[in-house]
Amino acid sequence: MQHVRFVSDDIYHEILENIRGGLWKIGDKIPSENKIAKEYSISRVSVRAAIHKLQAQGILITRPGIGSFIVKDSQEIDQGSFNEKLLDLSADDYRHMIELRRALEFTSIELLCENGSQEDIDRLRSALSDLEAASDAKGYVDADFDFHYSIILGSHNPIFKNVYDLIKEQIYKYFYELSGENRDNNWDNAIINHQKILNAIEERDAKRAIKIIEGTFEFNLNRLSKYFKQ
Repeated sequence: MQHVRFVSDDIYHEILENIRGGLWKIGDKIPSENKIAKEYSISRVSVRAAIHKLQAQGILITRPGIGSFIVKDSQEIDQGSFNEKLLDLSADDYRHMIELRRALEFTSIELLCENGSQEDIDRLRSALSDLEAASDAKGYVDADFDFHYSIILGSHNPIFKNVYDLIKEQIYKYFYELSGENRDNNWDNAIINHQKILNAIEERDAKRAIKIIEGTFEFNLNRLSKYFKQ
């Protein structure tokens, strides 16, 4: 299965390898966020995301104003004493993204059902076909993103499109975190829901389409609650 990598993933695995290789041991202080960001020419946001994930797994502890310290050794890590399925997404991150989707996507569905063209419907159907045919993580998430982006395009509101384009990377990562590696074997269930959404939009039933998506928000919150980072 093809795995989509983010910069924060690379930093996360780099820190793990430093512990596994014995470079850093329990009690050692890792370099500061600024130093890591400068060394790898990346943003502090990416470094912080990696550190937060390691904190959630109990590998690092951060003391405000002092730094982050190793609290698990290579043996504990190699024995799988932490949950590698933890998300790089907190419950608040999830809630904030849902609020954004309600604001943009639900209004777009209403506009699409009122004024959408056959081309808009065909674009959705094409994305659904790609979703059904996906055989790896990247193919699945690309198709999932395209399906929901097609809803935004179907609103024919250029400002909605511009907002989505500006935060495309964050939205894509959100979709990936939810199901990119077929987390909890949810792909089949998600494809069925996308089919229902398309059927409702084809029938110009915005309320039904919105209700289906709203149901997935609650379902995913329950499904993923044990994986959210702290």
